[in-house]
Amino acid sequence: MPGALNAVIGGWSVGSILVVADGRPYNVIAQGNNANIGTNVVVNRPNVLGDPYAIDRTLQQDFDVKAFVNNAQYALGNAGRNILRQRGSFNWDFSTHKEWRLKERARLQFRFEAFHFTNTPRFGQAGDNLGSATFGQITSADTPRNLQMGLKVIW
Repeated sequence: MPGALNAVIGGWSVGSILVVADGRPYNVIAQGNNANIGTNVVVNRPNVLGDPYAIDRTLQQDFDVKAFVNNAQYALGNAGRNILRQRGSFNWDFSTHKEWRLKERARLQFRFEAFHFTNTPRFGQAGDNLGSATFGQITSADTPRNLQMGLKVIW
């Protein structure tokens, strides 16, 4: 390439990290101690009446909250362990850089980095405590996109 064109578009390096993941499983717990378990280590699980995902998922209702009811006094609920799953996530980190030789031992480097490049929402876990005001609601998200540029002299 001609020198001026090469200085602008030639010699770029790119890097990328792509992560696509299923959501993490989690439990539903019932407030209180209806089962009278007598310990803080064992959680009180509710009863499951139907399919918690038989609805259109929204941030206000990530699963069907009507599919869960408190267990009866002195009885264990039938909800199993890790029966719900967080939403999956997609993350793409991207970087590019270019170096120009200034002198025999000196170079100038430009770097651009984008963390969570596509800014695709990565939602937190829905409320898992039956009886709480946020039960079934997603109230958090992971960090948004971060862009940074840098210029450094290497000698």
